[in-house]
Amino acid sequence: MRRKSKNSTTQNKKVRNATPCEEDGIKFKSKLELFCYRKLKEHNIEAAYEKNRYTLLDKFEYNGEKVRAMTFTPDFVGETFVIECKGNMNDAFPLRWKLFKYHLRDIFGLKGPKLYLPRNQKQVLAVIEEIKNG
Repeated sequence: MRRKSKNSTTQNKKVRNATPCEEDGIKFKSKLELFCYRKLKEHNIEAAYEKNRYTLLDKFEYNGEKVRAMTFTPDFVGETFVIECKGNMNDAFPLRWKLFKYHLRDIFGLKGPKLYLPRNQKQVLAVIEEIKNG
């Protein structure tokens, strides 16, 4: 059984150990997402924050039970890349990430956007460099 955090108002309820932040009127779910946003902005790299939602599995009914659709909303989507900042992964994330890749392959074929999964600030900086250098 999980205990409630004393700082439940400052902790992100969906993402464990994440502190929500806000900048430029945008509410980020973690400090890592905010760091990535700042670096993208600093290098004039355009990317939409949590604007694109992908349905990985449509809703369906099984033996009278309604099963919700499985969706995925990446953190940043640019023209040629997708960045998902993920400090601590939950148990469901690896499967969702794999289904997301499969879904993108169906949409774009073998020439889909470049996917990045930075887990810390150093990796975010490496991603930014790679995007800048094409």
